[in-house]
Amino acid sequence: MDVKQLTELAALDLTNLIQSENNVKYRIVIPFLQSFDHQHIDLEHAAQGSRIDINIGNKIVVETKALSQYLDNHVQQLSDYCGREWPVLAILTNGRNFRIYSPQWRRQATFREKIIYAFDIKDLANVKLLNRLEKILGLSSYQSEEFLDYIDQREKELLEVGRKIDDLRQIQSGEISQIRTDLIGLKEQVRELNKEIQLKEQAVSEIGSQGIPEINSLVSEFFVPRITPTPDIQVSRTVEPRSINEGNGRTKFPNGCIVDGIHYANGSKAIRGLLSAGIIEKSDLPTSSYNAHLWLREKHSKFGFRYERDEN
Repeated sequence: MDVKQLTELAALDLTNLIQSENNVKYRIVIPFLQSFDHQHIDLEHAAQGSRIDINIGNKIVVETKALSQYLDNHVQQLSDYCGREWPVLAILTNGRNFRIYSPQWRRQATFREKIIYAFDIKDLANVKLLNRLEKILGLSSYQSEEFLDYIDQREKELLEVGRKIDDLRQIQSGEISQIRTDLIGLKEQVRELNKEIQLKEQAVSEIGSQGIPEINSLVSEFFVPRITPTPDIQVSRTVEPRSINEGNGRTKFPNGCIVDGIHYANGSKAIRGLLSAGIIEKSDLPTSSYNAHLWLREKHSKFGFRYERDEN
């Protein structure tokens, strides 16, 4: 294996390279194969009415595309050829990206699934990758047919790694599902707490508005001066217009508001805050356009949140 030549290919400036298919073939693909000691390369190989760009002993075939070509558009062409000629390895490349397929991999149903390596030209600087490629592309391995065993090992490796990836994704999916379930429960608790808060506030309002007969008796009996305490009850304030636009006569109100003790720059942000807190659901909102402040003012009692518009 010519590591030096492969490293030079990895550093090749593709921006200055003529993008034609032939240029990719002679400047990149053939030097790539020669780096693995393949010198007897059959170009433009024809068989059964079809043609493949490069054929090595009917066991390794290469389909080359122009630098700008998208490889996914040419997988079927390579698949059709392999279905007729049945090579051991099939390479599809545009000089920038390389894909190596194992057409005889029986465990995979479609040709697209039979891919065993995918890498970019810059990855040819990776010695670990080169050592792997030498096992399936190196001339000595090819001549001794050891590359067949290495291909089989690679297929089994991919299946095993695939199972591990599936297991990890299953674990992640389970964790996400559990968190979503927890969120539903927490939002339900928030809704129940808000209902309870609403009931408590109503109780405070009702108790605060009632007289206390015992106090009246004490006041009358001991001639206590009547001083009315200020009740600790929040009362909604009517917000007056901030200003009048003399140019068109339109009234402007403040944009901000306070909802459950949190200040928001405008009514829409306040509604998004209620949605995030689970106090309301999207289904609670009108489906057509609406005035956010008007909706908050009309619905605060129903959903149990406190609403107060900014003052002038």
